[in-house]
Amino acid sequence: MLQLRINQSFGIIGINHTWAEIKIKSRPAKMEIKQELGQFEMKREPPQVKLDLKEAFGDLGLRKPDQVGKNLWNKGWQKYSLGLARVVSEGDRLGRIELGGHPVVEIARENFTEHKELNVEALPKNPPRITEWRGDLSLKYRLGGVEVEFIPNFPELEYRPGSIEVYWLQEPWIEMEVVGSNVDMWV
Repeated sequence: MLQLRINQSFGIIGINHTWAEIKIKSRPAKMEIKQELGQFEMKREPPQVKLDLKEAFGDLGLRKPDQVGKNLWNKGWQKYSLGLARVVSEGDRLGRIELGGHPVVEIARENFTEHKELNVEALPKNPPRITEWRGDLSLKYRLGGVEVEFIPNFPELEYRPGSIEVYWLQEPWIEMEVVGSNVDMWV
């Protein structure tokens, strides 16, 4: 009987692998910051109230010398004006004496009798003068600023590529052979 015998050996591949390398050197970037602060300025004048009590105290008899002088001047001028008007009217009445009547007697009677009046007043007559001032508030703001200077440092790169080497550690082979004979020996 005839047989076919096959022997084989698989190939073995060898691989040498070298890793790729990358080296990165980097320094920090340079940055400078300059800052100018903002300024806020506030000025405030408080509100004020001014009370003028001169006239109210004057009504109560607590006058200052300048007020007393002014008041006496006013009263004197008033009496002078009234006296002058009375003398003029009496002169006019005496100038018409020829019209009849007794003007001298009437004028004497008017000057002899005093007419007194009684008045009741509440003091002080004049209220205090109140003057107000609201005050003032002023605000000023000056904007500050920031100046940034940035100088980058680029990284230094060093690259070595990797490699792959493929080779045969053992080459494959196949062997075929015919075993046996062709002749039948059977009889």
